[in-house]
Amino acid sequence: MKPENRPARVRERVALHDVGALVALLRHDCSRRGVSENATRTYSAGVRGFLAWAWEGGRDVLQPDPDLGLDFTRYSQARGASPGTVATYRAGVSALYRALRWAGATVADPMRDAPRVQDPTPRHEKRRPYSEAELRALLAVATPDERLLLLLAGLGGLRNAEARAALWSDVDWSAGTLAVHGKGGKLRRVYLGRVLLDALREAQGRAAGPHVLAWRDQDTVRLHLRAMCERAGVPYEGRAFHGLRHTSGTMLYRRTRNLDDVARHLGHSQIETSRVYAEHENSATRDALDDFLD
Repeated sequence: MKPENRPARVRERVALHDVGALVALLRHDCSRRGVSENATRTYSAGVRGFLAWAWEGGRDVLQPDPDLGLDFTRYSQARGASPGTVATYRAGVSALYRALRWAGATVADPMRDAPRVQDPTPRHEKRRPYSEAELRALLAVATPDERLLLLLAGLGGLRNAEARAALWSDVDWSAGTLAVHGKGGKLRRVYLGRVLLDALREAQGRAAGPHVLAWRDQDTVRLHLRAMCERAGVPYEGRAFHGLRHTSGTMLYRRTRNLDDVARHLGHSQIETSRVYAEHENSATRDALDDFLD
């Protein structure tokens, strides 16, 4: 579509309450800005809920009331959504309006001034890591392909999408590193370590294509991890795949006590993001309290 035709076309789709077209616009803008597929999918779900609420109440999406963002936040809370879910919905709506502004259909940004919902649960309590003992238990019941998956995430710290996107051409065997294409198109080089390198060498011998992992679909990866947890008797809920990334960060911090190392390994642009791993690894506090009066 020519840029000069975008405003009228998008306004037409809004007037027709065409949810599919607006979600497609959102997805296009997310792709253009390098937003991950997982985040885009989550945004899309939030946008569908927002549009249904807005249109059911006769609200003007393109020329919104100044309190639209606040009203939607309160509506989401009233329906029992957790603070984290509300924040996700808000991020999706913000992404939608960013796309609408890019298309020239509005200048509105209703979420900008809407107060955020405070979450009383600390970040490190929301998604806890698998312990080292649990990771070993998972490795003990894993198939060779599942073992590689566990090590890429549990030692390498790769996200689901990063692990699925990894190519054999990304492996630098001499340096022992993997070039990882992360969030926002950022490139980082992850040091693999002996155990993960050995697993990669073994897997390369049976590789049937350019990708390191055998699976391309994120849900398939989750199903394999859930099945491993069931076989090993390891709790899956509340940790899922991302818990393995937390395992990597926590183990690295335990051994280095250096948040810069953790941030570099996991690809965090802000060291504050890595501070959650210091919260997970509180062995010094436990030791101090356990030794009290000894």
